[in-house]
Amino acid sequence: MSDKFKTFVERTRFFNRNTTPKVVSIIFALVMWLYVMGEVNPEMVIPLNNISVQLMNVEDLNKSGLVIMGQQDYTVSVRIAGRRNDVYKVSPQDIIARADLRGFHKGTNSIPVEISGPPYITVQDVSPKQLKINLDEIVVRQKPVSVVTIGNAPAGFEPGDAVVSPKEVMVEGPESIVNSITQLIAEIPITDQLKEINDRIPLKAVNEDGKTISGVQISQRYVEVTLPILPTKEVPIVLEFQGKPKDNYKVTAVKMNPETIRIKGQREKLDGVAEIKARTIDIAGIDKTTERNMNLLVPEGITLLNDSKNFKVTLTVERVSSKEFTYLRDEIAIDNVEAGHSIDLIKVPDNILVRVEAVESVINTIQRNDLQLYINADDLTEGKYSTDIAVSTAHKIEKITAIPSRIDFEVKRDKDPQSSGGGQTDTQDTN
Repeated sequence: MSDKFKTFVERTRFFNRNTTPKVVSIIFALVMWLYVMGEVNPEMVIPLNNISVQLMNVEDLNKSGLVIMGQQDYTVSVRIAGRRNDVYKVSPQDIIARADLRGFHKGTNSIPVEISGPPYITVQDVSPKQLKINLDEIVVRQKPVSVVTIGNAPAGFEPGDAVVSPKEVMVEGPESIVNSITQLIAEIPITDQLKEINDRIPLKAVNEDGKTISGVQISQRYVEVTLPILPTKEVPIVLEFQGKPKDNYKVTAVKMNPETIRIKGQREKLDGVAEIKARTIDIAGIDKTTERNMNLLVPEGITLLNDSKNFKVTLTVERVSSKEFTYLRDEIAIDNVEAGHSIDLIKVPDNILVRVEAVESVINTIQRNDLQLYINADDLTEGKYSTDIAVSTAHKIEKITAIPSRIDFEVKRDKDPQSSGGGQTDTQDTN
């Protein structure tokens, strides 16, 4: 074979003459071909975005009592390299991105992203290289059931205390979500309702702000609810006090907030309640304006429509002071003197001292002419008498003392004008 090839070469014109230029031409042609091929289909790097990440072993994660919180549709961006003709054939669907959840625990985890693609390209970079995935433990908790009314009952009626069965229901889900649930509520519309409601009501989970919480499973979707619709009425609040303020002090005003309260109950119970009493309030030793809570005593079967924790009573307390005024004997008025009689006050002192005691807001306004001294001579016939001096005033006072408090006087019959002769009338001046 080698001899035949040698003979062929020796006989071929191509190699008989100008061998060197011909070899150079071949080499040059080869180089040009390689150059042209490299320019026409060069090496390139291009980005691919929004490549979906497959989360692996999610079922194993759930079997271990864990669940993915929040976002689950993750995407990444990659940079791939290869020949131009090859890389432009690659779409995001040709790139496989995976994140394996096996072996991770409760909390925030950094899960590596693994990338694979067609064999004729190379993945140079991926962003992000890790996913931040929060895993939470699946728990089961028992939550209370509450009834929430929607709308308003007709005037003069209010919903009573609901009876719900069951009172608690199991909730399953991520621990952080389950822990945020404060209660399960059953909503009942009460507009235009005048009689007891008995119904099967669906449940929904809410947090402390009343916002609906999703992402959990409620073991029992419905509860049985009985809700009475009760008549209402308004009654006064009655206060009782024990003890006395500090010496020389007095409670001058009692202001209740509120003074009345609306109550509800079954008709036979409601008709028997005319007022609501408060627990006795101790005022012993107080010497200034004081605010106290009113703790109401609610009869059995009756419910308040207001929040009793906000009921207050304000006791205005004032100091008791005194003033003294001096009056002349002639300033004592004589009331109801029998006809034909006169009063002789000759034994009464020329000056009468009057001491007035009242709270400061009153005592500061009392003037001398606000008091009137008098004695009552009603049904008194001729003779000598002793009586207390009375003092009248329009002001609200605590005590009035006249000094002397008791006086002696004489009732005299007027002389008959005809028996005195000369037509003279002997009269006794009334002082």
